[in-house]
Amino acid sequence: MANPGDDSALIVPVLLPAPLDELRRRSATEQVRGLPPHVTLLYPFAPPEELDHSFRRKVGEIVLGHEAFSCRLAHRREWPGVLYASVEPESTFASLHADLLEAFPEFPSHRGEFDFVPHVTIVEGPSASSPHLANHPAWESLPVAIDVTVAHLVVRGADGWRVKWVFDLRPASRRGGS
Repeated sequence: MANPGDDSALIVPVLLPAPLDELRRRSATEQVRGLPPHVTLLYPFAPPEELDHSFRRKVGEIVLGHEAFSCRLAHRREWPGVLYASVEPESTFASLHADLLEAFPEFPSHRGEFDFVPHVTIVEGPSASSPHLANHPAWESLPVAIDVTVAHLVVRGADGWRVKWVFDLRPASRRGGS
């Protein structure tokens, strides 16, 4: 998340294991100040001046159309300049992303430059090429299960990122009988 005009994003916050969270916080750049660990659904998203009641309602309806789910942060993976935790299964995030993209085709993630790959960035920038960080013991805390129940629309201001809106996913249906 690097361009000054990219002032909003739709994300799914996740809870990292403590060692991985500490590694992420120590490696965080100024650009992510205020962002929790997360899976990005759409970024850049709408300009803040377009975030009105009807926009909020539209996003909320799409997110609520998806059931809360569990997944896991599975493995350390990397791209050039990025160390991240992979997410399994990807399909639940991909389905939510596809529905959002259908409703907001003018906001393809990363301007359509990359395929959507659900993940949680841990280290970004030049330090991501450090063998010390790539082999840090914090990665041993994976895999870990996480529950996904909400999405956040976040906006960037002078003091960093902040949550503007929280959207609940539909409660998971109960399976089995009682």
